[in-house]
Amino acid sequence: MADYNEKQLEARIRDIFTIARKNREKKASNFLDPGQQQIALDVARSFPGMDFYFDGGHEEAERKILVAYPEDLRDEPFMLPLGALRVTPRDPDEYPGHRDYLGAILGLGINREKIGDILVGKRNADVIVKQEIMEYIGLNLIKVGNVPVDVDEISLKELLQPERPYKELKGTVASLRLDAVAGIAFGISRTKMAPFIKGENLRLNFRVVKDPATPVKEGDVISANRLGRAKIVEVGGQSKKGRTYVKVHRFISR
Repeated sequence: MADYNEKQLEARIRDIFTIARKNREKKASNFLDPGQQQIALDVARSFPGMDFYFDGGHEEAERKILVAYPEDLRDEPFMLPLGALRVTPRDPDEYPGHRDYLGAILGLGINREKIGDILVGKRNADVIVKQEIMEYIGLNLIKVGNVPVDVDEISLKELLQPERPYKELKGTVASLRLDAVAGIAFGISRTKMAPFIKGENLRLNFRVVKDPATPVKEGDVISANRLGRAKIVEVGGQSKKGRTYVKVHRFISR
């Protein structure tokens, strides 16, 4: 099924480039996660004379839209089809988490690809969305879980910049293999991590990986079923025994 979905995505990205070239315009996609962005990069190489960029509404965005256009239209103005909503619980003693906000929005029948990052703060959450669904969410999102909420439109410049809580982990590995580094991230031995990966329980940069020996690098994001998500923030030098130092941040869910 994963391969089928990738082929569907490739076809949609090709359509965006094709239409932008034919109509000589800038054309945007829906939101893409980092793994899907990599697929889009691969597709873009087959369109000489076309250029593109990604934008998720804020500097550290994880989910972004693709904007494709003919190279000579680079300086043409383009209104990004993105907007932002601030969702505020009416009860100041309630603190919904990322999953709660996302679940409530998806519960309105909205596709995940229309929703960008959800930035959760201490009192509210800012949700980046495609412009076309802003009004619908504003009118229909009245609860997050059992908590009544208010929804207000804000500008992208007003977005929260919350810090993602994490636990910093350090270790050394014989080589930068996925099973070794994931073992450090989630506190599991490499021998136990290998069958976990072979069982398709782990994603590297949001794509399922089945080979425990897959190489990893600084900046990669590792997501593991039931274990959480981690990012390789630093690959250092080598120990006296020739092992490589690695620093990982495992994100803590609220």
